[in-house]
Amino acid sequence: MQAISIDVTCPDEATAREIADALIGRRLAACCRIGAAVESRYWWNGAIERAVEVPLVVKTRAEFFDAVAEAVRALHPYETPAILGTQVLADAATLRWIADACIASS
Repeated sequence: MQAISIDVTCPDEATAREIADALIGRRLAACCRIGAAVESRYWWNGAIERAVEVPLVVKTRAEFFDAVAEAVRALHPYETPAILGTQVLADAATLRWIADACIASS
């Protein structure tokens, strides 16, 4: 089993909490970490944009990336939320925890 970390930026804490609760409730994530607000600067629709956003980090199985991305898009208010997955190294105990916690059918 390969573990991944998925980064999503949310417009506010309420959105991050809603997505986190949905992913954990559906057993698509072992853990979701909601960070403190950050200032984002990005290129969008031909201009440089600025926004205060809340980072959400999802710990899950690599095989669940598409299912997590689909759930995030369904709950996220952005037209195109950035959903970035990164493979991670983890010790055996952490991998077992993720495997046991993430049991939804992808």
